[in-house]
Amino acid sequence: MNVPRWRYRLFKYGFFVFAAMFAVMLAYNYNYTIFKFLISSNYIFEDSLKSLYVETLSEENVKGLGQNFDHFVVSAVTEKIRAYNGDRYTYLYTPQTYTLSKEMEKADAEEARIEQLTDNTVYMLLPNISSGTKDFVVSKKSELAKYKNLVIDLRGNYGGMLMDAYTMAELFTARGDVLGYEKMRLPFLTHAVKSGNGAYFDFERIIILQDANTASAAESIISALKGNLGNVTLMGQKSFGKGIGQVTVPLTGGFAVKATVLILAGPDDVSIHGQGIEPDVFVDGENIISAALEVLGDNK
Repeated sequence: MNVPRWRYRLFKYGFFVFAAMFAVMLAYNYNYTIFKFLISSNYIFEDSLKSLYVETLSEENVKGLGQNFDHFVVSAVTEKIRAYNGDRYTYLYTPQTYTLSKEMEKADAEEARIEQLTDNTVYMLLPNISSGTKDFVVSKKSELAKYKNLVIDLRGNYGGMLMDAYTMAELFTARGDVLGYEKMRLPFLTHAVKSGNGAYFDFERIIILQDANTASAAESIISALKGNLGNVTLMGQKSFGKGIGQVTVPLTGGFAVKATVLILAGPDDVSIHGQGIEPDVFVDGENIISAALEVLGDNK
């Protein structure tokens, strides 16, 4: 059976393109490949190497010196980064810690709730920023919209997923409003994040409760709403001040790596990293809900 000439040419050119790409990748990773082969397969003090693997990855996760070499290297490099510049957000997840983080994120999201404070004011507790919290807020849109005033409790909210934070902020902001800026090492990846939808809510007043543990994506929500709306009052304590963002990428064997890849700034293009967000009304006590209602003039 004769193969059509065009298919033969396609195969030939495709093969050479693939071979060229493989050669480039091999050349680019030459040093690492040699190092991996030298250490994982030939290092003479094998027992010491195994002990290092177990100490770093835990015994239950060590399947082989070659199989787990990449995980070991990622852990060693990220540990060195943390020791050097104090970036405690860059590290290797073991399969156990990765699963646990997902379970904790889900459990925290399930604590989200809304509660009527008065006929005019509704209270919304957001314990973290995740797909679960985002889905909760979206599912409660109609119920929340019945009230004139909203109290959003972000105290103790350590943050979470930026995209979920932006989705929630879009419910309050107009289409085209700048929600924040994401700044990365590659200039063409640096960009403004803009609201893609028209505002769903039209509250007369919004109170956001914050404290020293309000961080990351929770601070992004605060910045987005405070920077775009004229009816937002911040109450509580100065927020944590985590103006950097991470991505988590799954690896083989159930591992995952988390790394800081961007600097976050608010709609004013100013980063709050290491600075935090100052409240408009400082409150340090357990009566912050009553204080919020007093600010709203709705405490009767």
